[in-house]
Amino acid sequence: MKLLSIFALFVALICAVQGQYRGTVRLVRNGVFSSSYTAGIVEIYYGSSFSSNRWGNICDDISFGSTEASVICNQLGYNGASSYGRAGSTSSYGTDTAATIVDDVNCFSSSYLTLEQCNLSTVIKSYCVNTTRIWNNPYSGQIRLQGGAYSSYGRLEVYCNGQWGTVCDDSFDATDARVACRQLGYSDYYSYHSGSSFAGSSSQPIWLDNVICSSSSTCLAYCESCPATQYHSCRHSQDVALGCGKL
Repeated sequence: MKLLSIFALFVALICAVQGQYRGTVRLVRNGVFSSSYTAGIVEIYYGSSFSSNRWGNICDDISFGSTEASVICNQLGYNGASSYGRAGSTSSYGTDTAATIVDDVNCFSSSYLTLEQCNLSTVIKSYCVNTTRIWNNPYSGQIRLQGGAYSSYGRLEVYCNGQWGTVCDDSFDATDARVACRQLGYSDYYSYHSGSSFAGSSSQPIWLDNVICSSSSTCLAYCESCPATQYHSCRHSQDVALGCGKL
């Protein structure tokens, strides 16, 4: 597995907004993005509301450490960070001119797959600029991939009723897989299946079943809302596993 070196910060995820995805992260050098970069200045597509999303930096303050750097690398498809630091401490990646739009990033576990699972704020300290505060705790209908070797592959889970649960494979097809991957910030899926190798824990509820999305859907929540109780007609051996492709 490749390790990633981080020197400034960015992230994007959720539903499509004019071709970008809120919470997506990328690495840039001299203001230019390339998916081949394994080190660079981190940028995030974010805002205090969906209408204010834009690319910008993450402040490297006291709350940012190796755990947060590893989560960013996980989201980018790597296995943790080999190093991280402030963009201003090196000239290797060119001049950083983007505004700082995210601060106070705090991830409780380095095993998180995206910054969307961490706390973060859009109130920027004076030593880093001023906007509006937002804490990105899990919300009803949020999805993630778990149990895979990469952040872009794993068991599809959805957050409902205050708990992460799984998605049953009944009627789940290519359209549904594509919608889920787009919600996660990818352009498309490359595989979807079910089976015991990605089965969820018996303590997990099965929240969604018979998901039917249209090609224009941007979130699974638009296809099926969180139910009041879990489904009992499915087994965890039917949990959907999903592989997503990069933007």
